[in-house]
Amino acid sequence: MMAPEITLAATPSAETSFALRSGTRAPGEASGRIGLALVAIALVALFSALSPSFFRLDNFIAIAVNSTSILVAVLGTSALLIAGYVDLSIGSMVALIGIIIAKVAVLTGDSTAAIAAGLALGALLGFINGVLVRKLAISPLIVTLAMLAIYGGSAYVISSVAVYGFPPFLLEIGRGKIAGIQYSVLIAIAVFVIGALLLTRTVTGLRIYAIGGDARAAELCGVPVGRTVVGLYTVNGLLIGLVAVLIAGRLGSITPTIGVRFELDVLTAAILGGVAFNGGAGRPLGIAIGVATIGILNAGLIFMGLQSWWQQISVGSMLLLALVADQAAVAFRRRRAQRNASTFTSIAPARAAEAGGADGRAAPRDATPAFSVTGAQKSYGALTALENGTFKVAKGEIVCLLGDNGAGKSTLVKIISGAIRPDGGAMELDGRAVHFRSPQDARAAGIETVYQDLALCPNLSVTHNMMLGREKTRRWLGFLPVRDDATAERDARSRLASLGVALSDYGLLVRGLSGGQRQSVAIARSLGEHVRLICLDEPTAALGVKQTAQVARLIRSIAAAGTGVILITHDLGTVRALADRIVVLSHGRVVYDGPVAHLAADQLWELMASGTMTSPDGSEEPRET
Repeated sequence: MMAPEITLAATPSAETSFALRSGTRAPGEASGRIGLALVAIALVALFSALSPSFFRLDNFIAIAVNSTSILVAVLGTSALLIAGYVDLSIGSMVALIGIIIAKVAVLTGDSTAAIAAGLALGALLGFINGVLVRKLAISPLIVTLAMLAIYGGSAYVISSVAVYGFPPFLLEIGRGKIAGIQYSVLIAIAVFVIGALLLTRTVTGLRIYAIGGDARAAELCGVPVGRTVVGLYTVNGLLIGLVAVLIAGRLGSITPTIGVRFELDVLTAAILGGVAFNGGAGRPLGIAIGVATIGILNAGLIFMGLQSWWQQISVGSMLLLALVADQAAVAFRRRRAQRNASTFTSIAPARAAEAGGADGRAAPRDATPAFSVTGAQKSYGALTALENGTFKVAKGEIVCLLGDNGAGKSTLVKIISGAIRPDGGAMELDGRAVHFRSPQDARAAGIETVYQDLALCPNLSVTHNMMLGREKTRRWLGFLPVRDDATAERDARSRLASLGVALSDYGLLVRGLSGGQRQSVAIARSLGEHVRLICLDEPTAALGVKQTAQVARLIRSIAAAGTGVILITHDLGTVRALADRIVVLSHGRVVYDGPVAHLAADQLWELMASGTMTSPDGSEEPRET
């Protein structure tokens, strides 16, 4: 069997070329911040010209010390933003946690107890925020704004005056030095480096970017979105607890006003550093440059002798400019993706007969059932979406699932794929009963699904999309588990090659592909030796003639390899070209299960629309089952 060869021509960027050599790619789109670094240098030059004492080593050390809190906190905030979430309550959390740390330290005289209390409380408050955001299902801006008021007021309830008199060890953490560098600076740098590695090199990091790119697609690929988001809020709270510990140790006292404007500084640093407010983009290097810029700006305004409100105006203005720049960057990426898509070329496809029999279809290799579903049911309150879904798919057989809108087709496929749980019925795969609680369960059992919207994350590369939910790992330094992107790329290359698809750059973002090329990636992701059944939901919807023909050839090649195929489509041309058998649903019930060759077009349309079929003489045609 021959397959069409599709060549996607694109020129790898410098970052992609380095990634190819190193075998590792950071997820998402690169957010270079060379311009911001130049702005930071220009600010240093400006403030040094206005105040010669600004350009001194001890001043830059002071900037580093004052920036430690932002450097630690920006990790959690950036991870949340990349995932498409935000926490506005971190300033009030610093105040509340700081007051608790101070009270425990003074009452017990035990630094370890105070530090443990601060970290534990931070994680707890973050967990509460995460659960509320997920359970209330409203904007995290609103939820965390409410928590900002609650936490801030609670800090005043516990103590409306400064608390001081901390034990020596707590003060040593904030003020102690080694080789002239304060412990707090070293702690902040270490935490930031570890967080950067987790974000860019681990499976969890990839999933964070995926959620920010398309949370539904990530979930359909097996990513536990809910648990991941709650975990992010919890870690964010833990980092805020660490910030409160460092502040308490450095200042030696805590007041309930300690966190005022803190969330604004952190958000500004993250967004200045290239983290997209709408999620899916941002890199640690840019974030670090954003933190440095905020630190230089604040220090410079102090050297200028300006009042604190000018600092607020400056930081707020920079945040607004960063948001404008973020929107401009989104528009630029869209235009660039359109230009990239126009450069792709396709080599002449193989003839339909080369992919199958005389009519272009690949006959099933054997009649052994690969999958069967019996009596599947699903209701949503009083609405019955599926009443009796029953049919079988043999190995290597293409079964087209047909019916009018609302007939229950997509509901049945989502039950098969584990995306929703049925109210009743049974399923068997290779003769064994199966029950799926999630798409991950179905994928592990050997059932893959290509959804109508493809479930691809546009901000991730081809390789990362194909590995999502089934990521391979390797041991870095012999013990640290990191993503094995090199192996994943080889696997992506092999899967696409089996469909006759070749890419010049497997690090290309999916948003740069055309509809047919995205369809190829989604189908290739579902391939593998473990796969027993593939469900395709409207794979040719919104595609042109050439793209539809390409997808049809891909489907034939899958069936020819012995994999069962369930195809949902409204395109009768595709049905007649591909179907070995059709199953028609009407009002949630299977009304026809049999061949399509002897059905006239008007009979098939009538069967799909009404669930009944009449013969040419006007009598009702018996239905095959």
